[in-house]
Amino acid sequence: MPAMIATSIYLKPLIPTALAGMSFDRVLRRLQRDLLKRLKAKLQQTTFSDRAKKALARAMKIEVMPSSLRVTTNHPAFFPLVDGQAKGQMTWLTKAKRPIPIITDTGKLIFRNATAKSMANGSWIHPGRKPSDFVSKAKSEARKFLKGKLVAEVRKQIRAGIQRAARSQ
Repeated sequence: MPAMIATSIYLKPLIPTALAGMSFDRVLRRLQRDLLKRLKAKLQQTTFSDRAKKALARAMKIEVMPSSLRVTTNHPAFFPLVDGQAKGQMTWLTKAKRPIPIITDTGKLIFRNATAKSMANGSWIHPGRKPSDFVSKAKSEARKFLKGKLVAEVRKQIRAGIQRAARSQ
């Protein structure tokens, strides 16, 4: 399955024009760690099973580009999670080799078989899912984090450069 680009964070709009020529690789690496941590924390707040959360977290990858970060994933569950899922019949359940466990509204666990007959009478309709915004929330939090840390990181780089220049003289 091809990788899906979940989001990108561009650094250029956050950089003052006077600093445009500086290297921000260190800032991007720091933002990469922070964003991955925030995405995994937001993912833990979803209602998926622990196994699904671990699989989704392992499938996320953040690539450092020249002036941005790109969040990609290759897990098929990310498409309906981020984009939402339409209401529709779950015909793939007829391939199940065992009865399907279902938790009712009262919390009782029952088992049902998906057959061609049950599909024909309108059973097994997925209620649909609204798009999740956990990626955009993590992205906006990471941008706020970056705005706060960018000035401090630039100061640190300038001081280190001045100290290196003073030592070399």
